[in-house]
Amino acid sequence: MRLSFQAIENWQHYASDLSKISSNLEPSQWQEWQQAAQLYSCTFNQRVVAYCVVSGNKQQLMVQRFQVRDITQRRGIGLFMFQQLLQLAAQKDLSQVTFPHSNDPCVLGFYQHLGLNNQFTFQL
Repeated sequence: MRLSFQAIENWQHYASDLSKISSNLEPSQWQEWQQAAQLYSCTFNQRVVAYCVVSGNKQQLMVQRFQVRDITQRRGIGLFMFQQLLQLAAQKDLSQVTFPHSNDPCVLGFYQHLGLNNQFTFQL
């Protein structure tokens, strides 16, 4: 089975998987992101293995959250989701994808792997 990337239209259908990725979020937060069309997921074998929350303005797609389930990290899922976000930004005629700032060494290493070089913004 292949990885897929799509907007989540019914977060409750994936509530169990999402809670394994981010257990500290309230249902109202998932609902808010879904209603605003900001919640996207990567699925593998019909299970959510990663999700992101995005918003946009005239120039950029802003990634507010980018989470990969801990047991599926380091398997290319984050890179796949990053590539899908670049495509999403291009479809919306946006010129940048901006990621959240972080001081976490693991996150910074992932950003460096993506070629962000601690700038947090990727130019299309």
